[in-house]
Amino acid sequence: MRFYFLVIFLTVWGAFLCQVKINFKFNTKPLVRGEKYFINSDSIWIQVDELKFYVNYKPVFSDENRTDPLVIHLVDLSDSLSYFLPFTEEGMKNSKNFDFAIGLDSVSTSSTKFSGALDPALGMYWAWNTGYIHFKLEGKSNLCSSKNQEFLYHIGGYFGKYSTQRWLQSRIILINELAFIELELANFIKDGVNLGVNPVVMNPGKEAVFTADNYYRLFKQ
Repeated sequence: MRFYFLVIFLTVWGAFLCQVKINFKFNTKPLVRGEKYFINSDSIWIQVDELKFYVNYKPVFSDENRTDPLVIHLVDLSDSLSYFLPFTEEGMKNSKNFDFAIGLDSVSTSSTKFSGALDPALGMYWAWNTGYIHFKLEGKSNLCSSKNQEFLYHIGGYFGKYSTQRWLQSRIILINELAFIELELANFIKDGVNLGVNPVVMNPGKEAVFTADNYYRLFKQ
């Protein structure tokens, strides 16, 4: 009995070492869908109803010469299982940083496989000519002059100057052999979007590129 317990423990422990978890925060507090958070004062608030984005990364750390294909993973605030980014080995315990991209490249965007993370049923596919939404953020704020104080950011684009894939680096936090990266939405809301001016961005273009250029504000460097 003790032998089986040991096998199960080692299997679970190893599984934890082979993944990085995204922790969602807003001003250091856990980010929860549908809750109101205040920005800089007690009068300006925001409520996040949906947050989804594609992460593109190499699934190994310790052997940079390996040719493993990049992983395409869809992170969804409403699905806690999607917070965990799987890896093929536990090399992250020896690494300080995690390199990854938000969004898809032109090859992945033009893929006709439509399966796994690229399944259109997941609500991230626009159309054949515009491809996938790379980053989706929806909610409400009293900064917005739109109907019902709603904001909608569906950020995508894969062609030329309107590409919205951005490669980033985030510091890895190790706690009791578990690896985390932290997403802090407050910094991004303050400086990465124009809630009061353009609360709705739904197509590739300059506003989408502006938002993508500020993805780096989401993660601790």
